[in-house]
Amino acid sequence: MDNLLSFGLDKIGFILAAVAYLFFFGLLLTTQVRNNPKYLLLALSVTSFCWAGYYSWSAALPFTTPGSHIIENSKNAMLLLFLLAALSSAGKTLSQFFRLPHVYGLLIAISGWTLVSASSLLSASNVFTGNLAICILQLALLEALYRRSGDAKWQYKPLVLALTVTTLYDFALLAESALFGRIDDQIWFARGYVYCAMLPLMVIAVRRIKAWGINVYISRDIVLQSSLVLGAGVYLCLLAVTGFYIRYFGGDWSNLIQATFLILGIATLVLLMLSGALRRKLKVFIEKHFFANKFDYREKWLLLTRTLQKIDITQADDHYKSLLQAWLDSIGYSRGAIIRFKATSINTLALLQRPQLTADEHELISAYQQHFANRSWLLDLSDNTDPFVQQNAATKLLDIQLIIPIHTKGKLWGLCLMNAPKVNRLTLNWELRDYLGLVSEQISSQLLLMQASQTLSENAQFIAFSRMSAFVVHDLKNVKAQIDLILKNADKHRNNPEFIDDSFSTLAAMQQRLQKMLSQLTNKRPDQQTNSYVSVGQLVQDVIVNRCAVRKPVPTLHIEKDCSIFIDKDRFSSVLFHLIDNAQHATESNGKVTVTVTENNGLLQLTIADTGCGMSEEFIQNRLFKAFDSTKGNAGMGIGAHDALHFVEQQAGQLTVSSLPGQGSTFTLQLPLKSSLSFAEQTETAIQGT
Repeated sequence: MDNLLSFGLDKIGFILAAVAYLFFFGLLLTTQVRNNPKYLLLALSVTSFCWAGYYSWSAALPFTTPGSHIIENSKNAMLLLFLLAALSSAGKTLSQFFRLPHVYGLLIAISGWTLVSASSLLSASNVFTGNLAICILQLALLEALYRRSGDAKWQYKPLVLALTVTTLYDFALLAESALFGRIDDQIWFARGYVYCAMLPLMVIAVRRIKAWGINVYISRDIVLQSSLVLGAGVYLCLLAVTGFYIRYFGGDWSNLIQATFLILGIATLVLLMLSGALRRKLKVFIEKHFFANKFDYREKWLLLTRTLQKIDITQADDHYKSLLQAWLDSIGYSRGAIIRFKATSINTLALLQRPQLTADEHELISAYQQHFANRSWLLDLSDNTDPFVQQNAATKLLDIQLIIPIHTKGKLWGLCLMNAPKVNRLTLNWELRDYLGLVSEQISSQLLLMQASQTLSENAQFIAFSRMSAFVVHDLKNVKAQIDLILKNADKHRNNPEFIDDSFSTLAAMQQRLQKMLSQLTNKRPDQQTNSYVSVGQLVQDVIVNRCAVRKPVPTLHIEKDCSIFIDKDRFSSVLFHLIDNAQHATESNGKVTVTVTENNGLLQLTIADTGCGMSEEFIQNRLFKAFDSTKGNAGMGIGAHDALHFVEQQAGQLTVSSLPGQGSTFTLQLPLKSSLSFAEQTETAIQGT
């Protein structure tokens, strides 16, 4: 054996390896493929040729001289770059590949490690341990390459096998060296032969592989396994380094302490590798931080938002189904139901592509309500490891897979039940749970908004009825005022034919008003305005004589310039009566109420001034025109001023008030004459044209 070693058997192994890598380089040149993995494999073969040639010529052991550090780390760097290129997208150019953050980061790390390890700053054991970590990284990338190859495993298997064997050999060599702080000569001398023996497998792989680069999806399980392998390798390295220092400083008991430590450390590693909880936590961490999401959340959220916007919440029969459809579409499911809890009953609000709830499903829902009443917990009934599922769903016939709670004010309001064919079912992992939680919050808010809208709609109907009643009462008060006026004058003018004619005319007007009011209440339609030319002075005179003369002070009319306006006569006279009547109520019987009619710059200007109690500015701003706010107590409905302002604004006019407490008030009503006349002319022209 000594004669063989003195003859240089180790040199022969490296010479054979150099020749083999030179042949491999020439073979690669004959392939027609032009992409990054091929170029980097060419660089790896050249580097390996230089590596084998260096050791066939030099007597230096690895990692003992600056030259050996450079050649070893160069070969390791080329192998890592080749593996990264094979795992990267095939569409990138070489310059784009080297600009990737993890690629130039790796080059910087390898270069820095070469400088540090060659500078004699670290002990031999630390240098070997650092290179051992590089071997672990290479093994992890090789494992990922093999798993990602998919249908191309047959093509890549020889290449992965060859590189794995040589890397494992280096791992064993460096692990031994890290423990004892020196290179084992016997293991080192076989290194060239091992590399040379594995090269035929690489030649076979080159002949098999049709195109370099694997563009397939990285599954979460693959990364999990690779991470476990990488973590186990790092853990073993730490054990080796710690064992070495225990043996170095342990004294007489070093072997016992080292053996005990290594056995306990390996036992701990095995327990951790077999721990389901650790694997689940690691898998969730990897999925959250290293993988794209299962859904395109931006697209899904926009689709959900647009769907919810299209739902007509006024259609009580359809909006629950539309909401359920949006809920199911968010994850691509087809069947489902929305239920609501009321006291001890379960109400079904919507069903899609499924029958009514069965007795088994009612029993399951009741159990869920009792168990998760105070928890917002999404439940997957296909998860047989869940204790609740084992206890309540294992023996039941159910058309449910997912149960999603709907909470309001901290209480369980209802549930959304979902199901799909088995081929389309999703596993309720952390990502789907978080996503469904957000979707459920959005849809639950919409659902509760629908409930609130329905309640508000019912309340609005009652409010509308109350307001209509108020206006009816107000109109009845006007009719009563006219009846009171007739009765007051009946004793005095009973035998006057003109009084009788006026009375019948008034009764006819009251009958018309009552008929109009009943028509509104029966048809539930807003009153249709019937506009006509009206002499404002004459209309005000009629209102004062026929409707306001009952109460004192009787208003005084001043017509400075009479004008005509095209307007709804009945509505306008009602507004004038409200304003004048309010002025009479605010004024003592010995006071004055003055009504003035004039025209100012194309505007009808009608002023109602009184010498009554007046109003404060705060009252005018906050209460005067507020509906159903009256200062007359039970005698008023509080809608006169509100109705007047609304009418004037409809006519594009303006109603202003000036008042001081104790000094009376002045209401100034301005209506455009030109716009009214233009409208009348347009109407007349249209009628003539017809």
